[in-house]
Amino acid sequence: MKKIKDKIIIANTVSLVFISFVIILAMTIFLIHTAVEAETKEMDKLLPTVIKKLDEVPDNKLKETYRNYDYADKEYISLAVEKNGKFIYLSDDKDSFKLKRFESNKLKTKWDRFIYKKIYTGHNAKYYAIRNFEFMEAHELLYVMIAMFVLITISIVIISKIVAEHVLNPLSNIISQSNEMSKHNINIQLTKKRDDEIGELIDVLNETFNKKKEIIKSQKNFTSNVSHELKTPLAIMKGYLDILQWARDDKDLLNEAIENLNLEVKNIERIINTLFLNSNLEKITIKKEITNVKQLFEKIKKDYELLNIKNKIIIKVDNEINIFVDKNLISEVLRGLIDNSIKYSIGNIELLVKEDETVEIIVRNYGDRIPEEEKKNLFNRNFQGKNAKKGAGLGLPIMKDIILLNDGEIYIENRKDGIDVKIQFAKINYENE
Repeated sequence: MKKIKDKIIIANTVSLVFISFVIILAMTIFLIHTAVEAETKEMDKLLPTVIKKLDEVPDNKLKETYRNYDYADKEYISLAVEKNGKFIYLSDDKDSFKLKRFESNKLKTKWDRFIYKKIYTGHNAKYYAIRNFEFMEAHELLYVMIAMFVLITISIVIISKIVAEHVLNPLSNIISQSNEMSKHNINIQLTKKRDDEIGELIDVLNETFNKKKEIIKSQKNFTSNVSHELKTPLAIMKGYLDILQWARDDKDLLNEAIENLNLEVKNIERIINTLFLNSNLEKITIKKEITNVKQLFEKIKKDYELLNIKNKIIIKVDNEINIFVDKNLISEVLRGLIDNSIKYSIGNIELLVKEDETVEIIVRNYGDRIPEEEKKNLFNRNFQGKNAKKGAGLGLPIMKDIILLNDGEIYIENRKDGIDVKIQFAKINYENE
């Protein structure tokens, strides 16, 4: 199979050789024509003198006089005269004269030469002249042109090969290194040595490989986190299933086991819903509805009370405040923030809402403050704080995406005794709803 380099060399060579051939051929024809034209002009200067001399000679002496008369280029000129109804061949090559087809001032090509014919008028006579230009007269010019053509052809092949290798060798290196990376050696970076389009291609490929590396790393972390999250509820469920086997006669213990199995099922269901949001947010259709914030808080609090968490959830809502959002998605965001508070704080978790120019929901905990340099990057997908803990919960970048889909804003503030995560939504304009 021909490679691109070979195709470039062949295409360049054929096209440039053809162009060179046409140019050299045109130059050769031009130079030969120039030489022929110069010789015919020289003949026009010489023959009038010869004709004047012959006009003074009797008919029976013409041939002898011409043989004895010497002038430049005589060996290349054939001459005949028509005088007093007679046609006299002054040269020995009378076969060259075909009077019926004798065209004056015409240059013709024979298989071995060029010939130029012209009729001159003398005193009561016509002189038929033929100038012969044998190809051998132009042999030096032809040799030079052929040599030039060969040299140009060789130069074109060499230059095309050098250019093709210069352009395509980086592509060969890219293919080689990419094959190495495809064998799971994803830490390799393509080497950039140029600042042209190939250099830009290398930058794009390196960026693509870096994203692939991040995806693989994310997948590994995701698998690890899911295993970690599901391990505990599954172990608890297994324990209670064992209890169900030997505590069939103990009604209280049986009810307790069934109740806790139900809680762990809900816990696994919540983990699965969270994982779904993490991987399919872009496919979700937003279904907004008027949502009472206090009722939303109370439902979430009740769910967490069933999980027997150590933190106490406190609701602080003064008035009945509504927001226009996708209730299920916002519930998942609040659960994610509460989960983070459970991980990183040991005190109470407060759910607050305020209404002024906007509706502001606050999830407050009493854990450690977040360093300012980390706080700026918490909503970036590829950032992980120094004190981050494993989990398959809803990450802050996903939470931010959900809030933005609901036309809200989210940001984090440090307090002296903890952290506030604030979510702002526009107040409902009931005339437009």
